[in-house]
Amino acid sequence: MKKSINNILSLLLVLSSLSFVAFSESFSSENPIVLPTSDDNIILPEIYDQDDDPIRIGMTYIIMNPNIGGGAVYLDNIGHLKCPNAVLQHVPVPGLMGDGTAVMFVRDKSDEGEVVRVMTVVYIKFFVETTPLCVNETVWKVNDEKFVVTGGKVGNENDIFKIMTTDIVIRGYKNIYKLLHCPAYVKCNAIGGSLKNEHFRLVTVDDQHFVPFVFIKA
Repeated sequence: MKKSINNILSLLLVLSSLSFVAFSESFSSENPIVLPTSDDNIILPEIYDQDDDPIRIGMTYIIMNPNIGGGAVYLDNIGHLKCPNAVLQHVPVPGLMGDGTAVMFVRDKSDEGEVVRVMTVVYIKFFVETTPLCVNETVWKVNDEKFVVTGGKVGNENDIFKIMTTDIVIRGYKNIYKLLHCPAYVKCNAIGGSLKNEHFRLVTVDDQHFVPFVFIKA
């Protein structure tokens, strides 16, 4: 029975991780976009939610994988730790379905505008009730195993994320994006999914295995 469940979960992982290779080759994270220099007056495009509204700093959103077999991103404790720190994705399987955990996009500088723009620095923070013990366990980071977890810090250059546009088309969805982990002075890595111990975990991957994401107001 357990083997059958694992087979189903593995199939869902494949379906939810369809990376649309043709698109990923067009948008390589090694050189994803030409950013403006200090002499440019270019305004980078805004990132939009499913209502076609710009993503705003400090507002709450659900991050969702819109692929078949995909689901909303959520926070959970899967390792009997003092604080939950696993960044997971729901899947359409009994016991693993859910509405997700709301996040906020935040910055460490207030002079960079109120909206999130393509390939600009953001930190991602779960918007959840917490205890004094776990108050610093809500910001996303990537650990040594390449899994996305919490415990990051706003302002830490190793915990930077960026959002890239894609040309992916999925029926019923619009404004579909690619999420990148972009530590300072290192090339960005795309965010994808990995099945470990019957949980779908977010993890850094190469460009051909990224997971697409959309943003929904919480």
